[in-house]
Amino acid sequence: MKHHFSAPSKSCVTLSSILALGALPISSASPVTARNDNTSMIYDFEKLTPSTELRWAPCFDNFTCARLEVPLDYSDPSAGRTNIAYIKKSAQNESQSTENIILNPGGPGGSGVQLIMAAGDILTELLGPQFNLIGFDPRGVNNSGPSLDCFPGQQEAKARFGSTFQRPVDSKNLDSVVDQFEMAGAYGRWCSNVHKNSSARYANTPAVAADMLNFAEKQNVAYGRPAEEAKVWYFGISYGTLLGATFASLFPDRIGRMILDAVVDGEEYYHGVWVGNLLETDNAVRSFFKYCHEAGPDLCAFYSPTPAEIEDRLQKVVQDVRDHPIAVFDPSVTAFPRLATYEELNFILLSSLYSPLTYFPLLAQVLRDLENRNGSSLVQITSLTRPTADEPGAMILCMDAAGRYNLSTIEKWEQHIGLVNEESVYVGDSWSSIALVCRNMDIYPPESQQIHGVLSSNKTSFPILFVGNTVDPVTPLSFAKKMASLFPGSVALTQNSVGHGIISAASTCTAGYVRTYLVEGSLPPSNTTCEVETTPFIDASIAPVRRFRI
Repeated sequence: MKHHFSAPSKSCVTLSSILALGALPISSASPVTARNDNTSMIYDFEKLTPSTELRWAPCFDNFTCARLEVPLDYSDPSAGRTNIAYIKKSAQNESQSTENIILNPGGPGGSGVQLIMAAGDILTELLGPQFNLIGFDPRGVNNSGPSLDCFPGQQEAKARFGSTFQRPVDSKNLDSVVDQFEMAGAYGRWCSNVHKNSSARYANTPAVAADMLNFAEKQNVAYGRPAEEAKVWYFGISYGTLLGATFASLFPDRIGRMILDAVVDGEEYYHGVWVGNLLETDNAVRSFFKYCHEAGPDLCAFYSPTPAEIEDRLQKVVQDVRDHPIAVFDPSVTAFPRLATYEELNFILLSSLYSPLTYFPLLAQVLRDLENRNGSSLVQITSLTRPTADEPGAMILCMDAAGRYNLSTIEKWEQHIGLVNEESVYVGDSWSSIALVCRNMDIYPPESQQIHGVLSSNKTSFPILFVGNTVDPVTPLSFAKKMASLFPGSVALTQNSVGHGIISAASTCTAGYVRTYLVEGSLPPSNTTCEVETTPFIDASIAPVRRFRI
């Protein structure tokens, strides 16, 4: 089995493929790997006693885990405390001199515990066997507190709401526009009421950045070294780059190494705007037409003699499903009668752009089926990828924005939809609702955990390696270059590929620069571009479909 930084193969499994769907539904309540007879092995984070010191215990067969007790607010001890879950995949020859690379897979709301369990071996091959890999669940996510659950003790209600809260909007359907506006408002009020007296407001990105420094300091102390000498080594993907840039802005003198891949614009994120992300999205869609045509009819189910014909067929399919949703009633496909809809198709189209190696062949099959008025494949994939009531992700991004971009009226909502659809005529409807979810989400972090101004630092203790693809559907390369310019001495490395982050394609060039940066501390020359060795449809990745998140 070849990984994304190895020589190309006909079955190239990328890290983004392994993370498909949030591949392992890891929670604090249930075991997630096959148990053995070792009664000292931990399979449940609740079995670990939280501590203010790092105490690693064997867990999930091949890892060690810890629960670290931390202040809710490092500047206000009276605010109380919470617990953060950590998992470690140890280096080949671990010692007290082994560096710990902290990882974040994206989100907000992505689980670092899940990342290590699902893709630890691949990450080791990419980053190097000489490093410990540290995954953690950020505040409010999975095994870490405080709780951001808007339906505590109401799993049935949560599941029902998740199945009906459809994030994509049909911008040409007034009922859809109004329904989304009102539903988002109701959701915001619901969550705000649930958490009006809780500790939820402390689950925000600046607080998580402080948790990363706290971890590094606790690990240094465990090694017998001064806490103040601790440096953070970090690899963040997508939203994880925002977390990394936040850390670099707050603690510029505490960076050991930092790789930020698929870079989020910090200014846009903290203002809650979510408009500039789709600069390259339609180019990513057009790449589907190109790669499908080049692959030929044997490899692309939606093949036509020219890319233009493929584009024309896609547009007709979209309009047909928009005008006439397709009934699906096959019990082998769905547990109840349902419709294959425009909103679902729009969402799947956006999702496919994250990792073309994995998803373009699936998209081609879905489009061909829909063209024949068969909605079964769309319904099947949607059941795996449908956006759910993701309270942690929604609440974290809303708290970070702190009410700065409030779509408080239907007119503002309609204007926002228009702005996003100007950027992407193909999938703007699926992206529009990210900002809307913050309507009526009336929970704000304490002032000590709010970001004002632009993430930046004139001098960091070590330069940052930013990385971006030439055609990234949701974090354009311009974001990587902009953020690199805000941290002088840093470099933006370009990978010439389509997809969300370097993990979406195979490039020995990119992998080489990543390793060199970590091991030797040297950056690529300015304006370096790496080519890739994989092509959609030709080098198809075998993996389930991934949930949508940045």
